[in-house]
Amino acid sequence: MALETMKKDKLVLGSAGKPQPDAITVDIDPEHHPDVVHDLHVVPWPFETNQFKEITCHHVLEHLNDLYAVMGELHRICRADGTVYIEVPHHTSWCAKTPDHKLYFNYFAFDGYLATEKTWRTGKKFKLIKREISFHRRFRTLGLHKLFNGRPMNYERFWAHICPAEHFKIWLQPVK
Repeated sequence: MALETMKKDKLVLGSAGKPQPDAITVDIDPEHHPDVVHDLHVVPWPFETNQFKEITCHHVLEHLNDLYAVMGELHRICRADGTVYIEVPHHTSWCAKTPDHKLYFNYFAFDGYLATEKTWRTGKKFKLIKREISFHRRFRTLGLHKLFNGRPMNYERFWAHICPAEHFKIWLQPVK
């Protein structure tokens, strides 16, 4: 990796060939021309502890096997004042259940990693900055996204398969 690349404090996991001049890009496929070719199933990842101020995981986590290991690595490589942005298909999305997707996510999928939640999960924790479910524009024009994000448990239990979501987005900060 070039010295100029190492100085960047933004990381994009799963670049899928999209150039990110202000970030280090990682992808498993060398044909996408990432800065770093790496299989994210293999930990530790090839980055220093506390290296990044901003990490983006855009439609990559659903392809992985071990969310616990991934969250541990995100916690390790993100600075204490940094943020981790994760976007994945919501489990009701038309694109969630493809053969390449191994993990499925809903509004509460990351609760075990939040410092404020009392769960069975131990290990590295995060502070929740924000989370939301996004919907197709037809549902947004009806204002359903505001209703469902305001009452996520009701949405997940009773409405998710009637009004399917598209994506789940969450912003986290490591607690160190």
